[in-house]
Amino acid sequence: MARKNKTKETKLLIFIYSLISLCLLLIMAARFGLVGEFFDDVMMILFGSGFNKVLYGVFGLFFLYTLIFRKWPVFKLRIWFSIVLFTLSILLFNTILRSASPSSLGDWLNKLGDIFSKVESDEGGFFSIGLYTLFNVMVARTGTIIVAFVFFIIASVLLIDYHQLWPNLKRKERKIREIEEEDDQPLFIEPDEPMPKRRAIKETIIADIPTTSAATIHSIGNYTLPSVNLLDEVPLKNKSVANQNAAVVKGKRLIEILNQFEINATLIGTHIGPAVTKFEVKPDSNIKISKISSIQDNIKMELQAKELRIEAPIPGRNAVGVEIPNVEMIPVRMSEMMKDPTIGDRTNKKLLVPLGKDLMGKVVYTELDKMPHLLIAGATGSGKSVCINAFISTILLRTSPDEVKLLLIDPKKVEFVSYQKIPHLICPVISDATEAAKVLRVIVNMMENRYEVFSKVGVRNITTYNELLVKQPQDHLEFMPWIVVIIDELADLMIVAGKEVESSIQRITQLARAAGIHLIVATQRPSTDVITGIIKANIPSRIAFAVSSGIDSRTILDHVGAERLLGYGDMLFFPVGEPSSIRIQGVYVSDDEVRRLADATSIQRKPNFDDAFLHLNDPEEETGFKNMTEDPLYEEVKQFVLDTRRASTSTIQRHFGLGYNRAARIMDMLEQKGIIGPQQGSKPRDVYGKNNESDF
Repeated sequence: MARKNKTKETKLLIFIYSLISLCLLLIMAARFGLVGEFFDDVMMILFGSGFNKVLYGVFGLFFLYTLIFRKWPVFKLRIWFSIVLFTLSILLFNTILRSASPSSLGDWLNKLGDIFSKVESDEGGFFSIGLYTLFNVMVARTGTIIVAFVFFIIASVLLIDYHQLWPNLKRKERKIREIEEEDDQPLFIEPDEPMPKRRAIKETIIADIPTTSAATIHSIGNYTLPSVNLLDEVPLKNKSVANQNAAVVKGKRLIEILNQFEINATLIGTHIGPAVTKFEVKPDSNIKISKISSIQDNIKMELQAKELRIEAPIPGRNAVGVEIPNVEMIPVRMSEMMKDPTIGDRTNKKLLVPLGKDLMGKVVYTELDKMPHLLIAGATGSGKSVCINAFISTILLRTSPDEVKLLLIDPKKVEFVSYQKIPHLICPVISDATEAAKVLRVIVNMMENRYEVFSKVGVRNITTYNELLVKQPQDHLEFMPWIVVIIDELADLMIVAGKEVESSIQRITQLARAAGIHLIVATQRPSTDVITGIIKANIPSRIAFAVSSGIDSRTILDHVGAERLLGYGDMLFFPVGEPSSIRIQGVYVSDDEVRRLADATSIQRKPNFDDAFLHLNDPEEETGFKNMTEDPLYEEVKQFVLDTRRASTSTIQRHFGLGYNRAARIMDMLEQKGIIGPQQGSKPRDVYGKNNESDF
């Protein structure tokens, strides 16, 4: 409430200042009364009779803007420097164009009275004459004219950001060149003329390796990484006075509360993070740590905190951590993360992604190839989708489509709409659960193909393979990109094709790291039927956002704590190899930023889909009598029905772990062969066949 009132007061003051300034400018420009005439004459003396009118117009537009929007415009340092150079050049031209031999500053001051009485010409005003005199002494009149032109050119270059225009100019140039090359081709080809070969075939053993089946990518022209300027530029506000004052008060109050419960403790540290303040409390050695945890609700009530989390003890410290929400939450923006030296200096780490800031205010980042797979879970609205958008946005900002490929699975059909045309896609965005199961099997096959290539070349992982590609270009190997598979909602896939999806995820997570394939799985329903034991065992790195209960927190992290999170990007990150989780305020990226980044990449290049994903051949989806009898489980299901004398689609699904479509087709086949009877409403089907019958 105090912050909102302060903002209203600031806007009111800006409105008042702007209105008063506009009135003064109008009085001076129109020379209303003695006051208007006096101040207009002063402006004429300072800036000249022409330039003062220009200043009236410029400042009039400035204060009109602040009057309407009630905020001061924020310019970059480059713009301010451009404005200064523009002003200097105009002041010099103001004197140069008025007279071929302007007076010196001393002569001009001697006739100041005549200028004020308008008997003599003002020759551009005090500032113009003074500036001209300075440069005239140093470089003479001709040099002063050159300096004025140079100032004007530099100011123009600084005002227009040519770096943003350069990629477009480059693309236009390339497009014109391609059109010219197409025009040079003949319209007709003689039938007897042999077609030119695109690439000479080398007689080497390694050149025969079918690397295209391992998702190798051919470079298509030049590609420029999107600029960080596409992200929203926000003023950095790393500290809040309200948070600091509240931390001092609540730190003292915390010690008082502990003393009331006969817990002697000392406050040894206070860390103010973006959203949470952490107090480090050192109890006496004779105090049980569990005693502090048992009064957690009392501390929460006395400190009037919305949520409270106790870390007892802090790993590696002889202290207990008490975390409470801040009075003011400072968002962690994507632009701030990408400009941080920690991330900017690691350009060779292609799969490095920022997570946010910890309670110390330090940037926390991770590398997908070191994780090597990630499980993200949290309730609706806790920040899960924003976290995934931050991962994808970082990949778009730091890598080209030749280096990293994305496979996006979106059962909800709305989360990845902005990314449907980005060139990093290895296949179209998958929104059907059945197709998702097929695509995961294709990824498994692609992983196996890559390992076959590695074994023939004699390398162990994708990094060594791509290094060999640079060291031995004569072997004609094809570059292998990293592949990041992102599943936005695992629960939907587990409902439709649970066994198949779980099996594919198990194989990918166990084997795909060295092949450069990494999996990010997200769900908003962290229950044991979605996050199964197999999935948890094979995905060691996990992120938990706010959940509803400690049971859900244990399902994700194997310990409680996520139920105490605040939401809005507040997360617990449990990386592989670490003994405990880290509390982080996640990075925020808006929908507009995502859209701008996606547009910047899709304009440069269209997605180049892999053929393996465009033609998904699945034996379960084949139609016809012959293909159904070739189902590898047909004989086993038939024997099961004959033994148990029970035949239903649900029974076959449960017993054999099949999807509904496959189980229903096998039932239809059994009916066509006369082994079982037709459906009879709610009654079970009749089983006609016998165990000793072999004619079926």
